[in-house]
Amino acid sequence: MLPGGGNLRYDRMPPLWVPLRAFLVAPFLGATAGVVLASAGSRTMDNRFTGELLGGLHLLTLGFLTLVMVGAIVQVLPVVTGMNVPFTALVGPLTQAGLVLGVPAMAWGLAQGSGPAAGVGAVVLGTGLGIFTASVLVGAWGARRNVTGRAMALAVVSLVVVAGLGVSFLAGHAGWGPLRRDLTDVHLGWALAGWIALLVIGVSFQVVPMFQVTPAYPRLMQEILPAALFASLVLWTVGRIQSVGPIADLGVLLVCALLTGYGGTTLWLQAHRRRKLRDVTTDCWRVGMVSLVVASLMVAAGTVGLLDLGETRMSITFGLVAVFGFGVSVVTGMLYKIVPFLSWLHLQNLLTESHLMGQVKIRNMRQLLPVTGPQNQFVAHLVAYAMLVAAPWLAADLGGWVRWAGVALIVDLSWLGFELLGVVSRHGEDRALIENHLRT
Repeated sequence: MLPGGGNLRYDRMPPLWVPLRAFLVAPFLGATAGVVLASAGSRTMDNRFTGELLGGLHLLTLGFLTLVMVGAIVQVLPVVTGMNVPFTALVGPLTQAGLVLGVPAMAWGLAQGSGPAAGVGAVVLGTGLGIFTASVLVGAWGARRNVTGRAMALAVVSLVVVAGLGVSFLAGHAGWGPLRRDLTDVHLGWALAGWIALLVIGVSFQVVPMFQVTPAYPRLMQEILPAALFASLVLWTVGRIQSVGPIADLGVLLVCALLTGYGGTTLWLQAHRRRKLRDVTTDCWRVGMVSLVVASLMVAAGTVGLLDLGETRMSITFGLVAVFGFGVSVVTGMLYKIVPFLSWLHLQNLLTESHLMGQVKIRNMRQLLPVTGPQNQFVAHLVAYAMLVAAPWLAADLGGWVRWAGVALIVDLSWLGFELLGVVSRHGEDRALIENHLRT
């Protein structure tokens, strides 16, 4: 039995290695953010614009989150909507190469104060993302009647805004133009609430009920939430750029309310899941949803004057809760389901095509990814999360804390990467078994 029933188009799947390359490289690229923290130490937390903090943050948001999301869109869009991403076999590798080469160059340039390196990273990264967004928007436009397709399209439009502002910032760091720090919050808002949250929302409409065995999201939420969130971001941005405080405040409060409602709904669905057996994916999503609600409430409190998000420690804490607590946790949970599921599904397809179904025994998903490793890695993830959130508050008094937080981050994401490599290794063994059977 295939998850998701007859509405999913498994015949439209891209070749396994198109998304898998991104999924396997991303954890190790994200782990280099820990290397930055471990190398720089407490000076990383001096203010929200230190080069080391910006470099490490972008290794997480672009090197880990965006690289995984690129792979997820290429995989999910055709299966859920029936619309292929044009030239998938070419777009996937080019985009992934742009990220894998561009993000480290950019991060190194920011951390070292090297304008030329940051500029080169911006060009390479911008080229890769430009190819990706153009191709995906064509596919997503054809899938606009599908709720997941619409959410993905809006997420990719948000990515265009994020990338455009990001490239302008990097050009400023390289000395090629003015550095508009006044637009930093706009860049951050579209990255977190637009690109990351909108894509997670769109994908969750399918993967949460499918893999976590929950009831479906309310139909009204599926139809309205992505567009309402995007419109609220536009309202906030217009108010912010035009310096119209009431409009900006209304827009950001709507964003916070929508994300809080989404996070609360997801937690409610998980509490009513039909499969009660503990699952690391569900644990990761719970951490992510609680973090999303906390981050949204922090922004709302800051907007009405109950919290000073301009204060350095509070500002950095918010960023860590939103990026690591929400983004990294949710994506970790997704990878623990998507990678073994795709590996198993491609093996099933190979058996069917070879007319060997029932003659060759292959591993199931739990055998491809035994539960003990992910459960232990989840503990490492919680330790890294706690140490990172504490880092802005303890950096001044405990000089080595930030370095150890960086080490914890390295352990967390590297462990995730090795667990996924184990899935691929077992997939290769089963594939070889099938191929050997065909030769005999």
